[in-house]
Amino acid sequence: MEWMRLELSIEDNLNKQKSIPDISNVGLDVTAEIMHNNFLTSIPHLDEIKISHMSMMSEISDAIEKDKISSRENRSLDLFLKDIGGILDDSKIKVPLATEFPTEIIVETCKNENENLVRILSPEIFGGMIETFEIGKNKKISSGRWVNNYLELYLE
Repeated sequence: MEWMRLELSIEDNLNKQKSIPDISNVGLDVTAEIMHNNFLTSIPHLDEIKISHMSMMSEISDAIEKDKISSRENRSLDLFLKDIGGILDDSKIKVPLATEFPTEIIVETCKNENENLVRILSPEIFGGMIETFEIGKNKKISSGRWVNNYLELYLE
């Protein structure tokens, strides 16, 4: 499965936007294991302990990641909109998405064998949101924009 990024237009007063430190470099795809590795690489001593620790953490992290992936199911568009308080108006998906960093919002699409998937990543200083949902097999997102604390995605 290869995700394709959708370019969003931002239609709001961006002069109010604050800078978010290094979120584009690390992103929401970073795992706890990667962050832990970054922390441990800054320790200049205790190499043997670091190697042992890294091996143990890798085994634990791999097991947890496999369990997380197997437990996730993609939601339908209707269920996603119900859960998040969004609406479908003709061919426009409207998702409430208040953020101080609209230029950091990422919308990606992916074709699966049975469905077309949409993934929204919206980082914030202390966390963020990752949502994945299904749209119909014969539908696709043609464009998107963020305006007045709403993410609008247009279906074809």
